[in-house]
Amino acid sequence: MKKIIMTFSFILIFLGMMTGFTQELPKGKVVLSEIIQEALRVNPRIHVAEKEWKAALEKIPQVKALPDPMLRYSRFGQSIETRLGPQRNKISLSQKFPFFGKLALKGEVARSYSSLLEEEYSAVKADIVLKVKRIFFSLYWFDKALTIAQEEKEVLQRLTRIAQKKYETGTANQQDVLKAQLEISKILDKILTLKQGRKALASQLNSLLNKPQDARVGEVEEFQVPEFLAKLSELSKWAIENRPELKKARRLIEKNEKSLKLTKKNYFPDFQLMLDYIDIGGGTTTNPNDGQNAWMGSIGVSIPLWRNKLRAAEAEEAIKLEASRDRYRDMENDTLSRVNELFFEVKTTEEQINLYKYSLLPQAEQSFKASETAYLTGKVDFLNLLESERTILRIKTGYYKAISDFGKSLAHLDRVVGRESLMKFEKPNRQNKIEIATLRSQ
Repeated sequence: MKKIIMTFSFILIFLGMMTGFTQELPKGKVVLSEIIQEALRVNPRIHVAEKEWKAALEKIPQVKALPDPMLRYSRFGQSIETRLGPQRNKISLSQKFPFFGKLALKGEVARSYSSLLEEEYSAVKADIVLKVKRIFFSLYWFDKALTIAQEEKEVLQRLTRIAQKKYETGTANQQDVLKAQLEISKILDKILTLKQGRKALASQLNSLLNKPQDARVGEVEEFQVPEFLAKLSELSKWAIENRPELKKARRLIEKNEKSLKLTKKNYFPDFQLMLDYIDIGGGTTTNPNDGQNAWMGSIGVSIPLWRNKLRAAEAEEAIKLEASRDRYRDMENDTLSRVNELFFEVKTTEEQINLYKYSLLPQAEQSFKASETAYLTGKVDFLNLLESERTILRIKTGYYKAISDFGKSLAHLDRVVGRESLMKFEKPNRQNKIEIATLRSQ
């Protein structure tokens, strides 16, 4: 019986260890669209911007409401004798009414400010998405570089074996073997450096996803490079219409325009209605109204007397309005310049990818195969073979670096333009083009 219990316990412990081990493994490949959605859902900075926007919405009904009424109680220390009796207590109720249109304008100012914070919320989300995309494409390059380095290590190990056999047969010297082993050591050092760099990027991604810094990040998904079809004029139009920073600048102009209108309303008086109820004690007359309580109503009007103060407030708001308009024009110019710069950056990187894919890579592979064959037949020395191997390594690494840079530039262009349609990578079994259906449908 004890043996059965011990055996059963051992099985449970083993299964628990296996379960824990399985949970530590990366769960599939990292998909760009999925980590973007996760970042938008869990990133704390996005939550802060969203809550600030929603808090500003709650300000609108507050500023549109009337001021709280004022209730006063007065007790006469020494009663004032009247014909009907002594005045003992007085209760007053007053309500202030701002000049016509002031409350509505205050509500519009608050609404414009909340819209400004809404655009700030959109800008924060766009910033987080850009960071996720940049890290994703950096991870893509690191994964490809690690794969290439592993392949190159295997190639060098094969060349080492060839050099060793040629040395044993007397057709090569020992230096060839030592050089091959040295190259393997260099590749191993490069692999270590790449793994450290990838680990740092994974930590940054985990930070954006609100995860522990040491959480594992699997290999990123494979994708085909799409053809870039957007036109510069279309991108510029999209950017002016959709960039969150420009929308925010337009909201600030609206807010300042309404604030200026509200300031001009301060030249007009506010009103106050008051109601007094007076408690009167019993008198000594035979008048039937003897001891009857009294009430009275009154109206008050504020006097906007200090005109210098009002003119200074108006001038302040007018200057703020002009500054916001200048800020918008500056941001608009910067946006168009940035779109132009990123457009040609994307086009240049696309041309580099095609150059690598259709020219440099095939030529380097043919050159390496020819060098390997020539080395086997003794027509070239081992240094030429190693140089050919280094060349194909540099070209392969450069090819995937160009793809990574292409994705990053496209991500930046997405951020400036304020739309996501540029980042739609097609599946390998479909035509590799960027969809611009959103524009064609307009």
